[in-house]
Amino acid sequence: MAEIVLAYCASHAPMMSSARSAAPKQQGDNFFAALGRVRADAVERGVQACVVLSNEHFTNFFLENFPQICIGLGERNWGPTEEWLPIDKVWIPGHPGLADHIARSTLAAGFDPAFSHQLELDHGIMTVYYELDHEMKIPLVPIVQNCAVPPLMPVRRAYEFGKALGDAIRSYEELSRVAVIGAGGLSHWIGTPRVGDIAEDFDRWFLERLERGELDRVLDLPDSEIELAGNGSHEIRSWLAVAGAVAPTRSRTLAYEPIYPWITGMAVADFSTIP
Repeated sequence: MAEIVLAYCASHAPMMSSARSAAPKQQGDNFFAALGRVRADAVERGVQACVVLSNEHFTNFFLENFPQICIGLGERNWGPTEEWLPIDKVWIPGHPGLADHIARSTLAAGFDPAFSHQLELDHGIMTVYYELDHEMKIPLVPIVQNCAVPPLMPVRRAYEFGKALGDAIRSYEELSRVAVIGAGGLSHWIGTPRVGDIAEDFDRWFLERLERGELDRVLDLPDSEIELAGNGSHEIRSWLAVAGAVAPTRSRTLAYEPIYPWITGMAVADFSTIP
């Protein structure tokens, strides 16, 4: 049976790759040092495959067909799709066995995920995946979520999907050491006059709830309240799915930096160490 040996979440602003030096040096150093810690943990713990949950940014789907969840079943997926993102464009190895098991297990648990045998991976997954493995060799099961287009999956439902995901991974017999990663957030605005604002109070409140295990205070938030921290803040669904996958483990915030040149509250939280 597989064990989730690494579980963490990280923001995925594209500027963390395309405009890395634009961040104030200390803030950038703090953020990337936290990602370096989880990268070292992945090596130390012998991660054999990773599951990464992230928002769909109109890369694979548009309004004529926009699933709430789509699991990448392919032997490989292409990324990053953005030409301007300074990460090598490569075929990322998948793990069809694990992916198929996750799809079947979550179907049996009462969810109805879509699936794709060839997803394009944009910055939402690739920025965080690249920081996990600069060689981009760890087999990846991508799961894209709707965190952008109403009606959205309720945040509690995203957490419950994470619980089903965790159960699926732990029941998979062909691997022993798997990582689960949530990518996205925290507060930011996209395509509105408030682009560039960061809701620091919300970000700190959210991270504190994860650390204290006070998830009920988050899981019943209506979308209208979440959006007060920016339309990009709906990406906390990926974080809550990871929290569900490893429940009742609480998180530890490794870094939080409101990096205004990247227009995003940038955070890294580790769920691997605190029971």
